[in-house]
Amino acid sequence: MVHSSDKLETIPESEDIRSRAAHSLQLHRKLGLLVLWNADEPDTIGAWLPISVDAGQFCILGRGHGTGTDQYPRLIAVRERGYGIERLPPFASPSLSRIQVLIQYNEHYLDLTNVGRRQMVVNGRVAHQKQVRSSDIVELGSKLAFLCSARPRSYDSLPVRMYGSFDFGQADPHGLVGESEALWILRTDIAFAAARGGHVLVLGASGAGKELVSQALHRLSRQKGPLVARNAATIPETLVDAELFGNMKGYPNPGMPERKGLLGAAHNGTLFLDEFADLPVSAQAHLLRVLDGGEYHRLGEDVARHSDFRLFAATNRPLSTLRDDVIARFDFRIRAPELAQRREDIPLLARHLLCAMTEREPELRNRLFAENGLPRFCPGFVRRLVQREYDTNVRELRSLLWRSVSSSQGDQLEWPEARHPDASLAEPARPPEFDPSSEALQRALDANNGSIEKTWRALGLSSRHVLTRLLRKYGLSTTKHHRQ
Repeated sequence: MVHSSDKLETIPESEDIRSRAAHSLQLHRKLGLLVLWNADEPDTIGAWLPISVDAGQFCILGRGHGTGTDQYPRLIAVRERGYGIERLPPFASPSLSRIQVLIQYNEHYLDLTNVGRRQMVVNGRVAHQKQVRSSDIVELGSKLAFLCSARPRSYDSLPVRMYGSFDFGQADPHGLVGESEALWILRTDIAFAAARGGHVLVLGASGAGKELVSQALHRLSRQKGPLVARNAATIPETLVDAELFGNMKGYPNPGMPERKGLLGAAHNGTLFLDEFADLPVSAQAHLLRVLDGGEYHRLGEDVARHSDFRLFAATNRPLSTLRDDVIARFDFRIRAPELAQRREDIPLLARHLLCAMTEREPELRNRLFAENGLPRFCPGFVRRLVQREYDTNVRELRSLLWRSVSSSQGDQLEWPEARHPDASLAEPARPPEFDPSSEALQRALDANNGSIEKTWRALGLSSRHVLTRLLRKYGLSTTKHHRQ
């Protein structure tokens, strides 16, 4: 994201700072796989598996380094962040075969063929071969889950080094958790707006993290004074002016103490007004002068006062609920993304929330967490977390995790509705066995060096006799290649 001055140029009302950051990334995006969960290797959760081959070509997802006998290149995981890319070692997880999945790249989908010993499940259904598209979830065995996603080719150009360093996948210095493109764009927006003057309108759905955004803006800003926070929805309509501007001693009633008001208390600092759109329209109009230059009057006083403050106002309401002239006083708009816009962050958030929830609960921590620091989830749990729709975002995610903790009896977290099945959430039944295509069969044979025993097991067939029948059906041979 490139900025040529301290002031954003005019943008349409429907847009905000986030639009600039998104447009600054290369428009061309390419499909790949993202590690949603790896119970054996926690450090890989959130890592990106870019696919470097061209359309129609193959690559391998598997364990360990490539060898001279590999027919195709291997996927290598990277930690992709707003300020750089870190290449990771090959997967070492015993839950992966050396050659687990053959992937044929297509611009619009990835054609996956499972040739390893772990069962492949796509969106909750067992599959030997499947075309997966963006947002599809691939599980390999019970410990590995991947999200098919598209990312821009250029992702390491966001100027957010000033934001602060933190471990990959952990909460950043301001409490935000996630490594998705959407969250790194948010961090860029925060860093840019915080370093400049001007008021900021923070938009986003309930539970999306608007208060965390405002706190980060304050910490990174040039303001040296306090952060004064108030929920505007809790201010009685008749007392709005008194709360905002304060009052002189003895006004409006004898004996009333002098009050600074929120603006006076935020002098040289920041005023954060949550639920800003709940301010009455008349009160919004009273803010215009102070938002322009900081000048205001306490109730009962004739002398103008001045407050050098920045207003960070948050709302989950449409912009149409605010006065146009009030909106115009905000130099920056930042939108906190919903979980639906950064689903790859949900497992990282779940881990973070569960750690916080059990911090003072050693019995729960010992029962539900593995030695490597990961919570133990039942099969399919991560997929359900990521595919679920969250009306109140992180708040709803936390509530769901608490229900899971309270209802789980063993050493794994079970889906909270498991005891009361919901047709929309129930585990799908395993489909009847089906015949793989001749192309999938040939790829499995090649990957297993023509071994009948390895191939029928890799394809998940019921017996070697089924494979023999398919070989006759397609006229394929089992010629073995000499290994060098």
